[in-house]
Amino acid sequence: MRKIVTSVLAGVGLALACGTSVHAQEKSLTIFWAEWDPANYLQELGNEYEKETGVKITVETTPWSDFQTKAFTEFNAHGDAYDLVVGDSQWLGAGSTGGHYVDLSDFFNKHKLNDVMAPATVKYYAEYPGNSGKYWAIPLEGDAVGWSYRKDWFEDPKEK
Repeated sequence: MRKIVTSVLAGVGLALACGTSVHAQEKSLTIFWAEWDPANYLQELGNEYEKETGVKITVETTPWSDFQTKAFTEFNAHGDAYDLVVGDSQWLGAGSTGGHYVDLSDFFNKHKLNDVMAPATVKYYAEYPGNSGKYWAIPLEGDAVGWSYRKDWFEDPKEK
């Protein structure tokens, strides 16, 4: 996962270096996400990325209760407060059909992201509509890929 996130940040950094926006000139990238530990870890990766590239990464967070409202308010205003939003998987349809997300199919295919992610992660967190081959997101984390359990709990007659 770390390699994927680093690749995504590298791709975004390249786009910034080639762009003409104020953000590109400042060599900075602002990412918006909900307030939780994975956002903190992303900031740590961003700090490492800055050391290697000089591109400053800032992960702005907001409580989960405000996350969707703030993100879609910014989307609908065509604002520029954030360079990237780590959107929720349930936003994929609205984000892509509403013109808020960028078609990432070429990037996704060029970097063979299908080969490094679990198929269900790609299907449900990146592709829209289903089975279209159109990718609107690069999954940052795919929830649970595997499960473990305490076998002794399931075999305990008192728990049946």
